[in-house]
Amino acid sequence: MNIQMDAALGMQYHSPQQQARVITETWAADNMYCVICGAPHLESLKNNRPVADLTCPGCHSIFELKSHNGRFGGIISDGAYDTMMARLADDNNPHLFVMEYNRAEYVVENLWVIPKYFFTSEIIMKRKPLSANARRAGWTGCNIAWKNIPAQGKIAVISKRVILDPAKVREKVSVTGSLATDRIKERGWLMDVLYCLNQIGTEYFALSDVYKFTDYLQERHQDNHNVHPKIRQQLQVLRDKGFVEFLGRGKYRITERCS
Repeated sequence: MNIQMDAALGMQYHSPQQQARVITETWAADNMYCVICGAPHLESLKNNRPVADLTCPGCHSIFELKSHNGRFGGIISDGAYDTMMARLADDNNPHLFVMEYNRAEYVVENLWVIPKYFFTSEIIMKRKPLSANARRAGWTGCNIAWKNIPAQGKIAVISKRVILDPAKVREKVSVTGSLATDRIKERGWLMDVLYCLNQIGTEYFALSDVYKFTDYLQERHQDNHNVHPKIRQQLQVLRDKGFVEFLGRGKYRITERCS
């Protein structure tokens, strides 16, 4: 893997956005391995395929790439809202690569992979439709609330220009695989409770610590009016999957798998 991108690939394009897309996607196809099966290279998909950029020739996993010159903020701009929502419960929903690069040097600074099962309807933010005077009047895009994805779902591949061990990256992805579920509402609750555990920030915690996030969880799941029982249920799920250990009397410990 080489963190240097080929800036010359963008010379035939006038738009900075087009230049960046071609340069970053070519880099990913030439340099990225499959974080699922370990295949040494990924392949580019045909242009304009919705919510997908790359595929693995081995296991046929698909990936979307989002890149940004400099650091991302709390959100990541994505494509059409309806397309994204339709894909959430689809087996072909792509995993996401998130790249921060230095445009002056066209060097990859940071790269993460977010496994597809970390995507929930709660982290997809609907944007306002384009105005009637816009070329695509009425088109509605979306943003990904990057800040609300649990830390376990942001798996570093490159960190501060350092290429991390591919075997360890794949191991981390594999560990999180037990969190996968096709039931989109249950996935939303599981990821939100896991996010809350991250915010507590300590190895040991009490049930009462999680209850402090009741308002946050109620706001994100407004159709559910039994938040406390749901929290306890999701802690049991995380316990069964090995992410937390139940110590008794409302006390828990976050395991190494969760950290």
